[in-house]
Amino acid sequence: MFKRILVPTDGSDLSNRAVRAAIEFAKDNDSEIVGLSVVDVLPYESFPMVRQRSDFTMLSESLHQSAESNANIIQELAAKACVVCQVHTVSNAHPWEAILEAATMYSCDSIFMASHGRSGLNRILLGSQANKVLIHANVPVIIYK
Repeated sequence: MFKRILVPTDGSDLSNRAVRAAIEFAKDNDSEIVGLSVVDVLPYESFPMVRQRSDFTMLSESLHQSAESNANIIQELAAKACVVCQVHTVSNAHPWEAILEAATMYSCDSIFMASHGRSGLNRILLGSQANKVLIHANVPVIIYK
């Protein structure tokens, strides 16, 4: 049924559990995984603690390295489970948009992702990437809680 599953990660414990579940799901269904880690970019002015452009550059590089590490975790876990996998790291101020773009770009027929289950003020302030993906996706979305 699902041949290519997009698995986005933010590197959190819940996200890593969802990655493991997605890999097992892919193995059981003879599917392949497309792993994705999104660098949530913000404008330079959004960081009042950054005093110089070089500080911003160091922060940006750190965020990219973290995203690459998160993607590599998917690659390593998939390899251990003998599941075909490719991983990608992208930058986008709106991770949910990057997830949907990746699903289209890599011809994924489903998305398997974690939901942090935020509610109340945290949901209003931080938003729900999973909810936005659910609303706008053109393919089935599996939410791991």
